[in-house]
Amino acid sequence: MFRFGRTATAAIALLAMAAPVAAQENNPFLPWRPPETVNDFGGTGLIQTPVARAAPDGQAYAGFTYVWPYSRYFITVQGLPWLEATLRYTSVANRFYGPEDFSGFQSYKDRGIDVKVRLVEGNATWPNVAVGLRDIAGTGLFGSEYIVADQSLGDFDLSLGMGWGNMGTQNKFSNPLGLISKKFKTRPTGFTEGGGALSTDFFRGPVSLFGGVAWQTPLEGLRLKLEYDPNDYQSEPLDNDLKQSIPLNIGFDYKPWDWLQVGAALERGNRAMLRFATTTNFHKAKGPGKIDAPPPPLMPTAAAAAAAPSAAPAAAPDAPRSASAPADDVRTGLGRQAALDGLALQHFARMAGEIHITVAGTPARDSVAVSYDLARRAAELAPDFTGRIQVTRVEYNLPWMVTSFEADSLRRDAGLRVTSRAPVPAIYPVPPVTGQAPDETVRKELSAQLQKQGFFLSAVDYKAPKVTLFLGNGRYRQVPKAIGRAARTAAAVLPPEYQEIEIIFVDNGMEMLSATIFRVDLERALSPYGGSIEEAWMRTSIERPSAKAEDASHPEDVEYPGVGWNIRPALRQTLGRPESFILYQAWVRLNGTLVLAPGLNLAGGLGIDVSNNFDKMRIPSDSLLPRVRSDIKEYLQQGTTAMTYLQADYTREIGTDTYARVYGGYLEEMFGGMGSEVLYKPFGKEWAIGLDVAWAKQRDYDQWFKFRPYDVVTGHLTGYYHYEPLGVDANVKVGRYLAGDEGATFELSRTFDSGVTVGAFATFTNVSPEKFGEGRFDKGIYFIIPLDNLYVKSTRGSLGWLWRPLTRDGGQTLSARRPLIGQVNAADGAALRRNWNLLLD
Repeated sequence: MFRFGRTATAAIALLAMAAPVAAQENNPFLPWRPPETVNDFGGTGLIQTPVARAAPDGQAYAGFTYVWPYSRYFITVQGLPWLEATLRYTSVANRFYGPEDFSGFQSYKDRGIDVKVRLVEGNATWPNVAVGLRDIAGTGLFGSEYIVADQSLGDFDLSLGMGWGNMGTQNKFSNPLGLISKKFKTRPTGFTEGGGALSTDFFRGPVSLFGGVAWQTPLEGLRLKLEYDPNDYQSEPLDNDLKQSIPLNIGFDYKPWDWLQVGAALERGNRAMLRFATTTNFHKAKGPGKIDAPPPPLMPTAAAAAAAPSAAPAAAPDAPRSASAPADDVRTGLGRQAALDGLALQHFARMAGEIHITVAGTPARDSVAVSYDLARRAAELAPDFTGRIQVTRVEYNLPWMVTSFEADSLRRDAGLRVTSRAPVPAIYPVPPVTGQAPDETVRKELSAQLQKQGFFLSAVDYKAPKVTLFLGNGRYRQVPKAIGRAARTAAAVLPPEYQEIEIIFVDNGMEMLSATIFRVDLERALSPYGGSIEEAWMRTSIERPSAKAEDASHPEDVEYPGVGWNIRPALRQTLGRPESFILYQAWVRLNGTLVLAPGLNLAGGLGIDVSNNFDKMRIPSDSLLPRVRSDIKEYLQQGTTAMTYLQADYTREIGTDTYARVYGGYLEEMFGGMGSEVLYKPFGKEWAIGLDVAWAKQRDYDQWFKFRPYDVVTGHLTGYYHYEPLGVDANVKVGRYLAGDEGATFELSRTFDSGVTVGAFATFTNVSPEKFGEGRFDKGIYFIIPLDNLYVKSTRGSLGWLWRPLTRDGGQTLSARRPLIGQVNAADGAALRRNWNLLLD
């Protein structure tokens, strides 16, 4: 058996040293590689086994797999370029959940979480290598660990790995890690009753090899798969051993559309498998096109005409050159230029003395002229580049035309100038500055047009050639889009003497963000042969607001109280209970807000029952702690129609970068009370620190106006950190929780380019696992989906879904409405660059 282990180690090493002729991912002349397909457990893989290759960053899958007796429902997200996570429920058809008089004929349900970490990103000379943990935070019924490597050989993908636990029962041999410590030689048996605990018995016990091959057939979207299964199915959980005729699984995956994967296989030599999975990418999923009111047309002024490249003087040969825009900005500018001629930018690369541009498609005009304009655009976006610019046009994945240009020659011919932070100088006279504010007709038109665009105008300060608008953004989720809409509207309505437009966003009576943009930059960016949004970015000033609305020359006549309301369908549910797998309520949510003064609001909500099956809930709380959450059965059954909240709050800025909020009322469905919050968030920085303290009293089960006897003082000190390159947020919260326990909550989330947020948290307090009860500590996973991705009109709202394996009382916090960090982050300049390409949407 030890000889077999050495053979396995040698085989993995051989795979690692293989040097196949692999496709370079960035090569524009090779076919695009489709996203990875998922295996039976929901992770990227073959049929039962995983592979080391990672899906594209942000790729998400939701699907279903059936192979008797298991039905698996899963959600998988490539949360980071190297991290994959899966949430899964498994139904075991030939085992009951509980006694018939309690659970009926409901089959046994198991929940689990899988994690895979890519250790090495492969290339043409080195394989992908990954390590994974399966079923780590549930009952551990299918608990496994593995290490796997894979490599591509043309249209074939080969994988080879080693598995422990459930993946280590077929032709198993001694654990190589036993050479490090004897504890790795044996693996504890059994599983965690009730689930929720985090296993720590990783990589222990015997191991087995697994591996397989996937072939990308000539039929697009069709892959054939063959694998060696490391599970002999003679140690299945719940005493549910299964017959296996041969340890090979064979099947296929087919992708008829970009969003759907279908798979089928013969497993164990005697059972058919069927799989469906939908997939999307959270970076690319932008939602439907919008039917928002278009901004009023912007007519060019003489200054803009003077700044056009055709009229501008050529730069002197020895003129100092400014730095080039970042590569992403250059790529965006070239993509927009290519789109003007119906082409798609496939590839952009800048090397020491050359720029290579590759576009695909058939242009609507002369190809040489198209290539010339692309090269000229590249020279404009990279003013410090002095070498050769090569443009390649591709049709049917083959080079069709290759043209080359010298950057300096392009600048001399086109009269291009290097860019600077200052506005583009004009050689024609600019409109005269009168020093007087526009007449009342123009001011009313400005307010009306901004209202059509979804803005609330509270004040305007006219100091020609600069105008400052104080706006509330009620429509646009992406701040750059709001900046563009507001600035274009102001430029279109106001006289051309206002060449500098400052937008100050006001939220809850607080000036949060100042963006100053030049009118000439907007006009040039809107012209196909003028400037670009990248140039506008380089000259736009994003700062902490220094002006106040009350000091503006023309405050708007705002009437209080302001009233807002909405009504929408809603769904709340709990999954995986013994009484029924899905307990739900469909109801209608009615929400309203009264704005009594700047920063002072009164908000309330009603939930009206439409249909529910909460009457099936039968398990009462058995908690040894104060029942701050575990009495959920009583709240759901007695509060089917209820007042979900009724809260007053007052928010203001109390110092530079320091914000405060006081609040009180019926704060959420289970608690009322009063509290205060203070947040320090330096403008443009990626960190913040906040403190919140509240006195909370438990609400009655019917969730109207009465209270129960229990009350508590709760509060936390929270540190926030945002890592912008990946859109990752990390929070640590330390303090006292609703049950009086003390400890810390660790939270990690990521917001993708589409605005979708995926996060996880875990709370550890001074309550012992025995007193906490089933699950041992509080934890959960959540998704936040912008409604902007679902609606045909722009909106700032969102939908949230929180999954907790269990509802216990330890580590519970108040469900805060409109926390300060959310209000401040929505207008923070540090995150604007990512969405700046939406400036002209």
